[in-house]
Amino acid sequence: MTLKKSFWTLLATLICAQTASAASYQLNEYSVTGLGRSFAGAGIVGDDYSAIAFNPAGMTLQKSGMQLGATLVNLRASANGTGAWANDSTQMNHYVGIPHGFIQYNPSDKLSLGFGAYVPYGLSTRYKADSFVSDSAVKSELQVVDFAPAIAYKLTDSLSVGASFILRYIYGNMTNTTRYLGGGSSEFELDGWTVSGSLGLMYEPIKDTRFGFSWRMKSTQQVKGDHRFKGVPVGGGTFNGEYIGRASPNLPETFTLSAYTKQGKFGLSGTARWTHWSTSFEQFVMTSENPLVMMTSGGIAKKSPYNYDNSWTLTAGLDYYHNDNWTFRVGGGWDESPDHNDNTRTWRIPDNDRIWLSCGFSYIQPKWQIDVGYAHMIGKTSYIDEPNGNGDVDGKLKNLRSNLLGIQAQYKF
Repeated sequence: MTLKKSFWTLLATLICAQTASAASYQLNEYSVTGLGRSFAGAGIVGDDYSAIAFNPAGMTLQKSGMQLGATLVNLRASANGTGAWANDSTQMNHYVGIPHGFIQYNPSDKLSLGFGAYVPYGLSTRYKADSFVSDSAVKSELQVVDFAPAIAYKLTDSLSVGASFILRYIYGNMTNTTRYLGGGSSEFELDGWTVSGSLGLMYEPIKDTRFGFSWRMKSTQQVKGDHRFKGVPVGGGTFNGEYIGRASPNLPETFTLSAYTKQGKFGLSGTARWTHWSTSFEQFVMTSENPLVMMTSGGIAKKSPYNYDNSWTLTAGLDYYHNDNWTFRVGGGWDESPDHNDNTRTWRIPDNDRIWLSCGFSYIQPKWQIDVGYAHMIGKTSYIDEPNGNGDVDGKLKNLRSNLLGIQAQYKF
């Protein structure tokens, strides 16, 4: 393995995410204080440094400092259905970790400079290699990492603006069996870079009552890497080996409106986010220079029509400021899936609507702060009718549950 491949394999292992954390492969897990209130008030509550990612205008609420955190996610679900090979069932139960880090420096009372590394999109689904679904999917991993310098400026006592420049890295690894070819397996491992950005506004008409609006831009990736055929008997095994693979996934733009108010010992927050999927994820195509793929489908190894609809995420949260050292919070929300069509939903992204329930606390000292958050998500049963090389793979993913536990540390300079 080359040094470059070793580095990106390590990066992808350390920075991964999974589909049950937000609608489709969209994620929020870069704030543990936010996790405790279901990410209500995103970017404008002012109790950690994640505004760099959610709404850069909210950076003006914080002093110079930094934070590091991670969220451990457990996904549980059961799949039942009928494939081309047998009536079968399989279980999904695995863990992934999602780290994040932010640092901020304020040269003046009005100007804030920052940098963040976080995961805005991700996917991880895994099925057994001998299950009825394996010709459609065994392992699916998508990891998107944003490296984002950001700036915010306080125009008046009430109005702040902010922006971030995003250098975005994407890594994907997708495997499936090829029993329709008589045996063997297929694996795509692709990566690439692109740029994006975000803009934010924050308005505070009266003290401790704020409104925020942010826009994260759409980005188009051009990823390239390896397509590996292993153990495929077609042609006496002559098509086995490593070939060039490509894909061009799009990541959608989002618009987020948040509100927060503090009344005595209580803080109330809410967020509405609209994701413009309809122009970003109409289909996903993977191509390969494998001679067998070139001969049979003109180089298209997999074409999945998703035709996503635009979707909403609505959350609300409550903070209780017990004293100068302790804050407790709860939250809840509804995360709408962009895919409600059984004929376009796939086993790689078996998405559906979900409900958030969360809680958390912070222990605060003058220079540092420890935050802990927990969330439980309940997903609707997803019905799937997906064609593959040897007929449809019909079934359902049910009993979908996710548990998220996060911890982060903050330090003020």
